[in-house]
Amino acid sequence: MVSRVPGERRLLAHEFGAQGLAARGVEVEADGGYRYRGVGVTPLDFAAPDARNRIAALIADFDPDWTLASDDRPGLFLGAALRHAPARTIALVHTHYHLPFGPEAERLDPARHDQLRRARSVVAVSDYSRAYLREWGGIVSKVLHFPVFDSGPFASPAPPDGFVAMINPCRAKGLPIFLALAELFPETPFAAAPTWGGDAAVLDALARLPNMTILNPADDIGELLARVRVLLAPSLEPETFGYVAIDAMLRGVPVLAGNLGGQPEAKLGVDFVLPVSGSIEPWVDALKALLVDPHAWRRLSEQSRAAAHCFLPKTDADHFIRHLDALSAPAREAPLPDHCPAARG
Repeated sequence: MVSRVPGERRLLAHEFGAQGLAARGVEVEADGGYRYRGVGVTPLDFAAPDARNRIAALIADFDPDWTLASDDRPGLFLGAALRHAPARTIALVHTHYHLPFGPEAERLDPARHDQLRRARSVVAVSDYSRAYLREWGGIVSKVLHFPVFDSGPFASPAPPDGFVAMINPCRAKGLPIFLALAELFPETPFAAAPTWGGDAAVLDALARLPNMTILNPADDIGELLARVRVLLAPSLEPETFGYVAIDAMLRGVPVLAGNLGGQPEAKLGVDFVLPVSGSIEPWVDALKALLVDPHAWRRLSEQSRAAAHCFLPKTDADHFIRHLDALSAPAREAPLPDHCPAARG
């Protein structure tokens, strides 16, 4: 695996350097590479002048059965993989902002658009993303849910005095809504766990609230969610899916999520999906209902856990293996039955 080295000025960048990895028990080699769970990892500064040539050399030397280019914003991996073996190149789309087309893209780039068209397969993470790729890029994609969740068992949610929390507070993730709710519920303990979107301005805004606690990020998100009573995910920009909602729901933590992009899809049919534009009253009403009515909280907790556990098998890595096999032998692919009932009720 080739992994991007986060810039030194990014929050938590030190966690992914040699010292941060060593603290986790990962042995870092002299050239900065390391092995984790049997996988060799080459960290790479994408801004380095030789980055493109190094990636091309790594692919040529390893000659993989398949090259998976994940959310390749600068086009370094996809271009090199296509030059090496286009029939064995898979493009993984996680963020529309990094795509070279459509209204959610940072910028339009016809050359990179053509690269995506030449990939053997394009993988999307949600039906919302698949529709976006088709409508704006003319690209047919395969929806595969990534195996980013633990297999369990998952701990129960926090007691009634747990936090109303947000992970990765920043404007894109809905920080204004989170701050407004914290101000409107001054007697309720709120908490935030800043990650890649946090900066000095975000930390300052959070610190001004007397009922706000700053939580340290953790490699195991379950450690954070064990202290959470209600999770807020009010993204102001369309997300392709929204994994944090599933993480919380697997543990029975009720989630209030925004209604943009693939966020409603990540709620798996469970209330509440709320508007992120206009009045904040729907958020106030929903949060109040969960805080003052233990039966409403318990009902949503149980529905969330049931829906998420029914969804969990769809994230198994074997789905990727079957897809890759099907690209070589299409007749072997068969649709998988969906036995999960709607969770709303």
